[in-house]
Amino acid sequence: MTNAPFILQSIPVSADAFRSFGTLLDAAHADPRLNFTVDLNNPRPQAQANLALIRPPIATSPFLVTVMEHHPFSEQIFIPLAQTSFLIVVAHDDGHGRPDPASLKAFTVPGDLAISYHPETWHTGMVSLHQQGQFAMFIYEDGTADDCVFCDVEPFQVGW
Repeated sequence: MTNAPFILQSIPVSADAFRSFGTLLDAAHADPRLNFTVDLNNPRPQAQANLALIRPPIATSPFLVTVMEHHPFSEQIFIPLAQTSFLIVVAHDDGHGRPDPASLKAFTVPGDLAISYHPETWHTGMVSLHQQGQFAMFIYEDGTADDCVFCDVEPFQVGW
């Protein structure tokens, strides 16, 4: 007999709750400009800036998670281009190169907030809620496996 995956309930994102995983950027506070206050240092001289456009899938509830990823050397920034809310699941590293299940958090994010993941923050791929979204994504990459590290996780579901 197999156990059903546990269900992690998402909560609305807040700067305080998300702080240890990354930064929230709220364009509502731009008067007339919001300077990007995220650390964009690049510790790998061979890595180059990559600005990509992402059209993530629309999540179904509950959302099943089987894989997480992280970027050991770069912040990863997502800026919504459509006013579509999205779901993020994050975790800290367990000290052995895997997501720490005890630190798992799921957040629903309104479509007018941008997010930046700190290097080493484990997270799921981007998914939109309710309708198709589109994002500009920024990261430093050098074309090696260290750009994005994937890890299979014990399956779990996320509800919202």
